Amino acid sequence: MLNNQKTDKRYVAHFDMLGFKNATLRNPIEAWGALSDLRASMDKMLNLHIKVLSTNEIISNRIRAYIFSDSILIFTLSDEPQDLVSMLTLTSEFFSNALHRCIPLRGGISYGDFFFNLDLHLFCGIPFVKAHELSEIAQWNGIIVDDNVAEHYRKSINIMSYTNGPIIIQWKVPLKDNNDKLFWVVNWPDIFRNNFKKPPISVPDYYESFKSLFGSYEDLTSDVKIKYVNTVNFINSSLVRNY
Repeated sequence: MLNNQKTDKRYVAHFDMLGFKNATLRNPIEAWGALSDLRASMDKMLNLHIKVLSTNEIISNRIRAYIFSDSILIFTLSDEPQDLVSMLTLTSEFFSNALHRCIPLRGGISYGDFFFNLDLHLFCGIPFVKAHELSEIAQWNGIIVDDNVAEHYRKSINIMSYTNGPIIIQWKVPLKDNNDKLFWVVNWPDIFRNNFKKPPISVPDYYESFKSLFGSYEDLTSDVKIKYVNTVNFINSSLVRNY
């Protein structure tokens, strides 16, 4: 058991893979390959070390991650600024690595009392529930953070400015109820802008890498297509800011 930290306050993230059920029904071999790639992306994330440019501090071993089918739980061991740096940096890397492996994700990050027993694989806490809710309500590939995470980020921004722009921004996120709501979100397209061609990016171009797993874009249902449309709108808006 590794629950001997000074506080039970932690940063907690939940991610899930979009369309995994349909992908499994369509081609279970491809779905298994995607799940294996998802695990590889998670392992790569856990082995990364972060260098804080303002202090030259090396941050490592601040988070734990577990995968349950197509769902991923990630949490920090404490709530120090280094934990927040690890959570935002490594989950962004995980998200990007998954996309590079043609796996679309959506996620949420929350903060609060979170309890765990690694020996028994028991996990419980309000931020896990909130992170799950934040990821599930959205119609896109992206990462929503709650207000507490955003506030802590703003207080620690001096040690986290390593991109062309802010790591967290506000965005009207499209929701499943066909409305949208202003949330704080991870600005992942800007963090990994070198992975994209000059905007605007088209929806077919963005979707192309997912074709082997989910089939042609034209064959998708309208509620699935809109997730990719919403994602591309966010990508283009983020990338255009600094071109």
